[in-house]
Amino acid sequence: MSIPKEVDVIIVGGGSAGCVVAGRLSAADPTLEILIVEQGKNNLNDPSVVRPAMYLTHLAPGSTTSKLYTGRVSEHLAGRAPVVPVGNILGGGSSINFMMYTRASRSDYDDWKTEGWSADALVPLLRKTESHHLESRDAEVHGFSGPLGVSHGGCPRPNTDEFLQVAKDLGYEITDDLQDLKASNAFERWGKWINPKTGRRSDAAHGFVHPQMEKNPNLHLITDSKVARIIIENGEATGIEYIPNVVTGAHEVVKARKLVVLSAGALGSPQILERSGVGAPEILEKAGVKSLVDLPGVGTNYQDHNLILPSYKVSNESETHDDFLKGTPEVHAQGAKDLESGKGVFATNFIDCGGKVRPTEAELESLGPAFGKFWNEYYKDAEDKPVLFVALINSFLGDHSLVPAGKYVTVGTYLEYPASRGAIHITSSDPFSNPDFDPGFLTHEADLAPNMWGYKFGRELVRRMPSYRGEIAALHPKFSSTSAARAQEIDVAAGAEPTIPTKDLIYTEEDDKAIEQWVRENLATTWHSIGTLAMKPREQGGVVDKNLSVYGVKNLKVVDLSIAPGNVGSNTYSSALLIGEKGAVLAGEFLGISGV
Repeated sequence: MSIPKEVDVIIVGGGSAGCVVAGRLSAADPTLEILIVEQGKNNLNDPSVVRPAMYLTHLAPGSTTSKLYTGRVSEHLAGRAPVVPVGNILGGGSSINFMMYTRASRSDYDDWKTEGWSADALVPLLRKTESHHLESRDAEVHGFSGPLGVSHGGCPRPNTDEFLQVAKDLGYEITDDLQDLKASNAFERWGKWINPKTGRRSDAAHGFVHPQMEKNPNLHLITDSKVARIIIENGEATGIEYIPNVVTGAHEVVKARKLVVLSAGALGSPQILERSGVGAPEILEKAGVKSLVDLPGVGTNYQDHNLILPSYKVSNESETHDDFLKGTPEVHAQGAKDLESGKGVFATNFIDCGGKVRPTEAELESLGPAFGKFWNEYYKDAEDKPVLFVALINSFLGDHSLVPAGKYVTVGTYLEYPASRGAIHITSSDPFSNPDFDPGFLTHEADLAPNMWGYKFGRELVRRMPSYRGEIAALHPKFSSTSAARAQEIDVAAGAEPTIPTKDLIYTEEDDKAIEQWVRENLATTWHSIGTLAMKPREQGGVVDKNLSVYGVKNLKVVDLSIAPGNVGSNTYSSALLIGEKGAVLAGEFLGISGV
């Protein structure tokens, strides 16, 4: 494809939101000349992308479809340097994520306190994106004709029923729709961003970009190319400078006649803005970049969710996905055959159920004064906000050669609204230099206790499942050998049923210290980076206004998760798509295009 030297609109970054903007604008006005510039490769019909169960390959050592950001070494993480992956392929996170169909709470969007961004205003855009094939048929909440399919996938497992029954026995509601923006403190069968007819991943590039490129020669795409900076002349974004070949390092320039849309994600976008001369002057000066616009909020307000993933043994008769992840040839062969009809082990993410939970009064008391203060300030009057996300993952997710042969489940929990904040800033004008990145995990005193509760809560759920067979000690906290809470495998005689516990484990102060240390050693990112170019007033550290226009720069908008001023209580894909839909509408209004 011949790449023009000048177009109407340049979209910097082909991630989830950027793909939505490109596809919507191209469909609304086919005469508009649009260019997407993506750092990663093209994802068109890539088997590792379109086959859902292959998602873990993108996080494997040597993967080129994800980019790893290494944070500062942190005493809060037992001396570890946290690593946060992001998408490095067309479609961004939508091409490599876990495909969890989860949505934010209504209060999350209302808390942004920005005109045009209330939950009421945004729900129609959420409906617009999806083709919903789950139990709920509520047309006020869900969409049924959008480009991205939502389903349960093609390979349900019996462990799902066990897990949900345990949750019900513990007093939690089992609902058909935990993603209506209102429900919380309940469990459901999780939906997935998987097309129910084809079994393929519902990523943003296959939903919005590839179909449109087949129709419209005015939609251009450059992949394997890194944007060095946005060209700003006399306070106006006029184009970009990019590097199409990292071997030669040659720089190319493309001009934008009308608009530049920055959509490189919460970690990529602030770096590009800073290299373009937009940010805190002292940071730019230190990096050798001339300051053009004083915006000290650039790169601040970083947020994520905190994740732990303890695994448990289950009976050898359990139907898990361990054999698939171990690469058993006959399992893969059958899976490939089943996928022809949209079913089988390739058409799933192994995560079929889970919940969003809030602590009981007794649990809240046990979480201590630091979290109690944060609860009163943030959660107490927002009953739609869960504290924890919890999910049953039907496999061991690590290297199976490191654990005894057998069947496993993993109970993932993550803290929905950490109080901690981080930052990312450039250290050089060189686009290939590593940034100064501090995700800030566990730096706020309110975040440790709920993550420890997440370990205990998930453990109580799984140990009540009939298929539960104990734990591998090396995968759990280093409890004392005499602790009643120590990890133990359960040896059940042939034909005998295990004893289901009726009481929670009791943890001593020593046990809690072991759990705290384990959390610090194992807590990780959920890949839900958000907030670094916040949409709020400039005097409050904001970077973009309600129209997503960058303060102090004409013809430049930011459309990705970096604009979120506050966190969302869910996986972030649905919010990224929503921001893309809203950004497309706003860009259309700016360009004088109706019907976007």
